Amino acid sequence: MKLEGKVAVVTGASRGIGRAIALEFAKEGANIVVNYRTRSEEAEEVVRRIEEIGRKALAVRADVSDPEQVEEMASLAFEEFGRVDVLVNNAGIIIKAPLEELAPEDWDRVISVNLNGVFYAMRSFGVRMMRQGGGSIINVASVAGHTPLEGGGAYSASKAGVIILTRQAAVEWGPKGIRVNAICPGPVLTDMLRSEYTEEELRRRERLTPAGRLGRPEDVAKLAVFLASDEASYITGAVYDVDGGLSASTYRLLHELLRQ
Repeated sequence: MKLEGKVAVVTGASRGIGRAIALEFAKEGANIVVNYRTRSEEAEEVVRRIEEIGRKALAVRADVSDPEQVEEMASLAFEEFGRVDVLVNNAGIIIKAPLEELAPEDWDRVISVNLNGVFYAMRSFGVRMMRQGGGSIINVASVAGHTPLEGGGAYSASKAGVIILTRQAAVEWGPKGIRVNAICPGPVLTDMLRSEYTEEELRRRERLTPAGRLGRPEDVAKLAVFLASDEASYITGAVYDVDGGLSASTYRLLHELLRQ
């Protein structure tokens, strides 16, 4: 197993991509801290699933936009398991509106969770990882961090910030034994995506994706396992798109539009 004996913290792990990463890590031998903010029942269900696999798990409530709560989560994780080898910053939200209609408080909330939350967790866990001799940090960004998302100005800006923060930390913390990489999912079938599109719109998006389907949370989770493992020991500062080829298909989409 690729993560045998490791301890991982996954933020926003009660559902969606975070849940899939937590479960995949457990299958590969890791013990897991399952972070959540409001969905306690879902988080405890993830813990039960992990324990059924034969690994240890702990559900920890913490709002990643609050640095004090993040620091408390880090202290608890190290107290419970003695070390943390992998941190996955997955927690995120989206509030869509044209820039001219985007309320300042909504902008602040998205940036606080999606970008500040990543920084707070990186700092709290990174300092401790340095003391223990190293670790791996995986930040879940988005292809929207490369390309503007219609009505998603705050979201795109936050994810672009996560990408450059990943590279900054990789450069600064590489000599200290910490690898930092980012994963940029495209359209992945989660509750968030389903809330944004109708079933017919989702089917149309499938047809327009070169891979011929939308992503699954497990597609992201399997890459996260690799980046967390010793097999990726020479990889840091990298940004991986997991989008079925969508980001590379500008001209394909243009031709499809012209044919219509």
